[in-house]
Amino acid sequence: MFQIKKTLLVSMLPALLSVALVTSVKASSEHHQHAKDLNFGSFTKENVLLTPKDYREWIFVGAPVTPNDMNDGKPAFPEFHNVYIDPTSWNHWKKTGEFRDGTVIVKELTSVGTKESASGNGYFPGEFNGIAAMVKDSKRYPDKPGNWAFFGFESYEARQGIMQADDACAACHKTHAAQDMVFIQHYPVLRAAKPGEK
Repeated sequence: MFQIKKTLLVSMLPALLSVALVTSVKASSEHHQHAKDLNFGSFTKENVLLTPKDYREWIFVGAPVTPNDMNDGKPAFPEFHNVYIDPTSWNHWKKTGEFRDGTVIVKELTSVGTKESASGNGYFPGEFNGIAAMVKDSKRYPDKPGNWAFFGFESYEARQGIMQADDACAACHKTHAAQDMVFIQHYPVLRAAKPGEK
């Protein structure tokens, strides 16, 4: 009798393992899907963006630089801009080629540290200067151009951003950005991921 039960158990083992594996994969997939659907912007009651956390773990899309010596010493932003988009919006972008409601894009400002390196002459990042961000949200910002609000942060330690006037940031983005207030012309990572693009 013991031998029969043992034989039966051994014969059922592959099926039991298969069920366990499917259950594990399904749970992992559901967790992954939930993580992809998270919203990454947190706000005050006045709809001011709180300082984004862990944005360096988001999707890095590029790092334009506007150095002083190429702009007669008067660039609006004399530094590198390390630009990140939140993972949920990145996944939406890859599927649709559009920036969804809830998109958060963070721009980390980094000074030009030196122009010389063992690899040759160029522009090399120095120290972090701060961050800025833009958020698309039609419910929070129905009157903002394209429903995008722009925020500056006085320091990394600042609890929340300072909403920028439309003529400070939005006007330039509205006039010069290639798509929906975003300078995708400067971000090959975004262009490469856009459906239908190469």
